[in-house]
Amino acid sequence: MAKNKESRRPRFRGRKGNTLQIADSHGHRSTTPLVPLEDELTKEDGSFAFGYCKSCDWTGRARRSRDKAREDARGHRADCGGKGKVMLGATDHR
Repeated sequence: MAKNKESRRPRFRGRKGNTLQIADSHGHRSTTPLVPLEDELTKEDGSFAFGYCKSCDWTGRARRSRDKAREDARGHRADCGGKGKVMLGATDHR
């Protein structure tokens, strides 16, 4: 019988400071340090740049200037509580 997608996901066991504790689908526990993602404030679509927020999926106005799109995103970041989605990335160091 094939495992469903839910059973293959890591289980988050806890967090202490900047260390995250997880368990894989077999119950093996490991810890990993949390590191901030790069500060990407814009996305591009063709010749236009958009400011965006990873936390709440806010998207700014289409701009030809990347600098203006970044300014829009910085302005939004000051108002955003950051209580939306949390993005986690994992790297396998076997």
